[in-house]
Amino acid sequence: MINFINKNNKLNEVKTSLNITYPRTVNIICGHYPYPDIIHNFILDIKNNLNLEMTNHTNVKGGMTSWTHFLDKDSFKNFMIYLINTHQTTHSNIFKYFLEKNCVESAWGNEIKKGDSLNYHTHPCLHGALYLTKGCDLIFPELNLKITPEPGDYYIFPPEVLHGFDRYEGDNNRYSLIFNISQNSNSFDFDKKIKFMEKK
Repeated sequence: MINFINKNNKLNEVKTSLNITYPRTVNIICGHYPYPDIIHNFILDIKNNLNLEMTNHTNVKGGMTSWTHFLDKDSFKNFMIYLINTHQTTHSNIFKYFLEKNCVESAWGNEIKKGDSLNYHTHPCLHGALYLTKGCDLIFPELNLKITPEPGDYYIFPPEVLHGFDRYEGDNNRYSLIFNISQNSNSFDFDKKIKFMEKK
């Protein structure tokens, strides 16, 4: 769920995306992945594959897998296909011919426990999050927004949007699957498409 931090503002119900102007317009793509069994399996996968070498060596001051842990997983590929099918009409600039125009360059899992935090930072590419549990909010200070996770909710942010959160004080661990999407340098790359789909 998306809420304004400043309660003087009102936010209508968000269906598929939200435009924020501050002074630029920011479009956040959002939706819900309605497969609780797959969500549960993602959580187990993250718990079983936390990489201790990654702890506190990135903006994530908590647990995480390797950067590319989910890239070759069929479950993650199925999630990306769901995104493509769901948003290629509403966000055709991104999702129409997605596999030819874009590359999912990294996909990893996060485990956030009490006391963990996320340094405020930006990404130079499209940045997505699939929330697997409830837990700490994600804050966008420049947008006056916070995202309160619900299992199965996903959000995709444009480049250069500042986000993070301070020390988490809740008791429930938060699990999420995070991914970055970059544009291909070649306008049409059959090799990437074949590699992505070959295990289907």
